[in-house]
Amino acid sequence: MNYSYFAARSDAAAIAVLDRPGSPGQSLADAGLLSELVDGVGFSQALGYYADLILGSGTDVDLEDWEHRIDATTDERRVILRVPPILVRAVADTDIEHLHRLVPAWAQFPHFAERNPDRLRTFATDLHRLCRTATEANGGVYSYGWA
Repeated sequence: MNYSYFAARSDAAAIAVLDRPGSPGQSLADAGLLSELVDGVGFSQALGYYADLILGSGTDVDLEDWEHRIDATTDERRVILRVPPILVRAVADTDIEHLHRLVPAWAQFPHFAERNPDRLRTFATDLHRLCRTATEANGGVYSYGWA
């Protein structure tokens, strides 16, 4: 499954992405979305590993897809997942340089097909921006997954 991430004002606005014909990245602002989609990493494992680095291993945040799925197409080939608010707030409140310093450890995640620190750093920057945008608008950060 491929994953993109975006900020939205509400779950309803995020879910509307599933009903958009073609690319869900088209005309997002008019649908209550706060950002364009950005390329991302796998939700449950890769983002979950990064969440552990950000929040600390003592925090009980499990990013199993099914627990955070807010909607899916009937064939389940496209899904919308909600990034837990505790992670959104932590990323928004964390200095970007600190998030970048976590990238080398994140790149050691054993399930990455391709360990590309530059790509991870770019995603860390994008995720930071999405989280700040979402918290400023009292919204959330979501992942659009498709197969």
